[in-house]
Amino acid sequence: MTAFGGGRAEKRFKSSTRVLVDELRDAILKGKLAPGEKLMEQKLMASLRVGGVVLRQALRSLEAKGYVSFLSNSDVVVSKPSPEEIEDYYTIAGALEGLAARLAVERAQPEEVAHLRELHQFLREASAKKDLAHYFETNSSFHRFIAELAGNERLFRLIEQIRREMQKTRVISLSLPQRLEYSMREHDQIMDAFLKKNAQLAESTTVRHLKNHMEALRKALEMKSQG
Repeated sequence: MTAFGGGRAEKRFKSSTRVLVDELRDAILKGKLAPGEKLMEQKLMASLRVGGVVLRQALRSLEAKGYVSFLSNSDVVVSKPSPEEIEDYYTIAGALEGLAARLAVERAQPEEVAHLRELHQFLREASAKKDLAHYFETNSSFHRFIAELAGNERLFRLIEQIRREMQKTRVISLSLPQRLEYSMREHDQIMDAFLKKNAQLAESTTVRHLKNHMEALRKALEMKSQG
């Protein structure tokens, strides 16, 4: 009986956490919580009518997705990386993911390219709906699969590590709806390189894609600082 009751309590806790994650994420997506804004936990607990344990777990989930950052003094803020961090992240990612794209084209089997096309189609659907949150999720899956296709475990781990850091730029990316169309075109070019089995083209288009996104993020930060 105790075990059953404990199971139900755990399910309620997980359900409450998921609801809270969605609520806080939506507030960030809609600009109600701005990049760099400090999240006052007591205030959030009162306004959202949740306990501290549930709130903390929700914030950790949001941290893993790049929406918030925990500072060394345990404060929590909506993610806002510096221009220097952005340049570091995307310069490293360009080199690593460009290499992964080249290796992936050389090694991918037809059924694997077919799956990449499916992910690409999901991207197109999210782009057409201007569903930024879904676009970012699918974008991560698209690039992650390319890293897997490269067939180099150490390279894959390095890309995963830098991708986790790059998630901190997601909140800023949300303020760039005009970037969505350009990003989709760049993914079309990457996909085209796979279909043409052109490894060098896959590498160059991937590097250019990440460089363009880096520049867009830097401009967005400049505009915010001026505003």
